[in-house]
Amino acid sequence: MATIREVKGNPNQVWDDLSWTDINEAEQALWGNLGWNKDSWEEETEPPESDDKYWEDLSTQEQEAAKKLGYTKESWDQD
Repeated sequence: MATIREVKGNPNQVWDDLSWTDINEAEQALWGNLGWNKDSWEEETEPPESDDKYWEDLSTQEQEAAKKLGYTKESWDQD
């Protein structure tokens, strides 16, 4: 299984610069837990509901995925 890249600093700056094909299968699976897919990532469809949720409104599974992607409550809620 592919490893999740280590994110330092603002995770939005890391992920926003990558296309769906730039992220590996493990990362795609975590983003999938947050409702993202290729079309929503590439802005061809609307973003998933998680995109507008505050940290405390994310499910436990969504929070775990976000943590693995480098987010904290503070970094998730700041955008």
